[in-house]
Amino acid sequence: MNELELNIKKGDLTITIRGSSREEIIQKVDDALALLEDVAKKLTTKPIELPRAPTPTIEIPHISPPPTSCRDAIVKLLSTEWGKTAPRTLSEIIEAMKINGIYYPKASVAADLLALTRSGITRRLKTEAGFAYILAQPV
Repeated sequence: MNELELNIKKGDLTITIRGSSREEIIQKVDDALALLEDVAKKLTTKPIELPRAPTPTIEIPHISPPPTSCRDAIVKLLSTEWGKTAPRTLSEIIEAMKINGIYYPKASVAADLLALTRSGITRRLKTEAGFAYILAQPV
């Protein structure tokens, strides 16, 4: 007698069933469908999320003596541990300046960051949060 073959596909999964009679294949189909359901459930379960180690938070530094200019304030902030641990965005730098009682318009800070980058004192990096700045050479 000829052997019969049946391919069952669900998504990316394929099961091939072979049998010598129609009845044998029908019985195997029921088993195969149950197996496909079990495999599909296992493959679609969410991956286990491992707990992440907390990232150390470094407080925004208080700089002294008071800076003489916006550029001086930027360099002093980026020279601290806060500025060295990670590249800092324009918003972070402005916030750190405000905490230190240093107020400059956003456009002035941005222009000074650009000038510092062009002169090679800072580096501008593309991050997930946008552009960020870090000292090119540690002070």
